[in-house]
Amino acid sequence: MVELICRDEHEKLYLQLYDILKRKIENREWTAGMQIPTEEQLCKMFNVSRATVRNAVLELVRQGYLVRQQGKGTFVSSNFISEGLIMTTVFKKLWVEDESSLSKEVLAKTVMMPISDLSKELNIPENRHIIYVKVLWLFQGEPSIIQESFIPFNICPQLLEEDIENQSIIDLFEKKFSIKTTKVLTYFDVINLKKETSQLLKVSENSPALVMLQKVFSGDTVVLLSKFYKKTDTNKFFITFQRKAL
Repeated sequence: MVELICRDEHEKLYLQLYDILKRKIENREWTAGMQIPTEEQLCKMFNVSRATVRNAVLELVRQGYLVRQQGKGTFVSSNFISEGLIMTTVFKKLWVEDESSLSKEVLAKTVMMPISDLSKELNIPENRHIIYVKVLWLFQGEPSIIQESFIPFNICPQLLEEDIENQSIIDLFEKKFSIKTTKVLTYFDVINLKKETSQLLKVSENSPALVMLQKVFSGDTVVLLSKFYKKTDTNKFFITFQRKAL
């Protein structure tokens, strides 16, 4: 039975088609090495334009689900299956095990010019505006983490109007603005806190803190850069892993 595309959905047609084709691969309806239908056939199957089909297929190629062979067609990749553990954690579970004790307060949400090496990190010109969001995370009512997020303005200017207090930026990207995140690079370091950050976390200046930097991609585009500063306290660093059946 062919899944239907809902034209009343806010999500773009090519993203709906992308999800449908991706499920066919993950559910083994289309097996490794199998040639998928042509663009013309997919257009007829789902009643969509060639541009919609092409965008969905290209995204699956970029993510390694499909392989295009010139003059032959498009085939399901034999390398897309991972035998490792898939991390299914979110920010709250990454820092503390008892996520119910976390709350947050948005300290800033504005537009600014990139400073320092932000333009290089976001892979944008130095004269391109960015959205800056600063959040204070509290554990049982006490300051625990400072989060600074930087988003290229052209990626999602509507973000300035959204309620970030009760929604994560990535959730807004995925569920409201159809910006699919495809990869996250994460780096860790230990630093001594500067005065402004140490005051917000209610610790002494130059106190040690764990820093996590996350760079979030949609395809090859950096859509979000976040820096988390966690003070050293009794909360143990916590990550959960879950095996995902493919």
